[in-house]
Amino acid sequence: MLPQIEQLLVIQDRDQKILALKSDLERLPHEEENAKLRLVGDRTSKEKIEQEIKENEVAIKSLELEIETRRDTISKLKVQQFETRKNDEYQALSHEIERYQADITSLEDNEIELMEGGEKLSAELSQATETLQSTQDIVDKEIKILNERRTHCNNLLNETSKERKTMASTVDPDLLNEFERIFSSKKGDAIAELDKGVCKGCHMKVTPATAAAARASKKIAHCDQCGRMLYT
Repeated sequence: MLPQIEQLLVIQDRDQKILALKSDLERLPHEEENAKLRLVGDRTSKEKIEQEIKENEVAIKSLELEIETRRDTISKLKVQQFETRKNDEYQALSHEIERYQADITSLEDNEIELMEGGEKLSAELSQATETLQSTQDIVDKEIKILNERRTHCNNLLNETSKERKTMASTVDPDLLNEFERIFSSKKGDAIAELDKGVCKGCHMKVTPATAAAARASKKIAHCDQCGRMLYT
């Protein structure tokens, strides 16, 4: 194998590692976002229950106000009833008092239903809060792991890039440029093994002349199909 090919194979290995590390770093924000998205459903459920509790409390207060208003009205009617001397007016006021008392009974029944509903909502809120916290703990751990991965990838990327720069400094600039051009166009490998006359980069058979040149290892041979540098 040509010494230049050996050098470029080592550089290619570093370039492939750099590509993999960059790809991993690009995925991390998406993985972090996906982790956070799992909180949305739990948070929405909790907020929905909290809103229902507020609406239930408002409804209870509204009923309490209506009940208090009717009680005040009954008190006033009883005063009028005490003051009247006419039997028909007294009876009419009694009917009004009974009607308001019936309203109060109905409103109190509604209030009890709302209070029972409030207790149920409180239990649901407690469960939703617990579920959200459990999910939050899991997501926090995942994000911590992702941050550790990010730090590790960045450190490894810096280290590998420095190694690559040092290695590349010993390669002929024109040859390095050619290698980088092929590497970029093939998205990951500029050099491929030639096995039984077949380029392992594109899996196509090369001409006998190209195969002979690759085996001779006197100059760099290129695949007739994909242009990759070949070695045997």
